[in-house]
Amino acid sequence: MSTNRRLLQCTELEYILLGDLRDLLEEPADNETAHWLEAVLDALLDTLPEEFALKSDHGYLQVVLDRFPNWDTQVSRLELGYSQLLLGLEDLRDKLNGGDDFQRIASDVSSDLENWMTNFVQHHQQERELVSMAATYDVGGDG
Repeated sequence: MSTNRRLLQCTELEYILLGDLRDLLEEPADNETAHWLEAVLDALLDTLPEEFALKSDHGYLQVVLDRFPNWDTQVSRLELGYSQLLLGLEDLRDKLNGGDDFQRIASDVSSDLENWMTNFVQHHQQERELVSMAATYDVGGDG
């Protein structure tokens, strides 16, 4: 399977999982909801590193850096943001797994999960915007 095809599959799976996560956060915070939250977070934690590895196969956002090497600070910031998103999700998963009172824990974590999802979607938008800018930005002119 091609890298682009697998990357597309990872992205599609992530958005399905985010939808599932949103639905779960609207459910009552009970043991069953906590169980499904754990399952969705586990699936995201499997998918995110694979997506990043696929995006970084030839260097993270290398297509941008090939055209505009001086944009390396923006690319580095996005790369760091990706790592922070993954670590944040791991922390939230650990919190869900950290006790017997699933109702209280799920309730406490739900706000953090909503914030994480917002940050994740914003990160993807920033990646797309940077790639789009690099593809359409006209350098110089015929003068």
